[in-house]
Amino acid sequence: MVAHERHRVAFADALKALERALDSGQSEAELIAEDLRLAGRALQRIAGRVDVEDVLDSIFARLCVGK
Repeated sequence: MVAHERHRVAFADALKALERALDSGQSEAELIAEDLRLAGRALQRIAGRVDVEDVLDSIFARLCVGK
């Protein structure tokens, strides 16, 4: 049982990335590595570790570019 919505979202993101890694096959090592990296980042969000990319995404999501 997961109590926090952000944890549920992070677990779902990690699961999707791991499923993609398993479904992609052995011939696409770069894609597998990227999916594993994404799964790791999702699990780090659960542990409370904040990534620079997450901070920048949050900042730029709030900016109105082009005005």
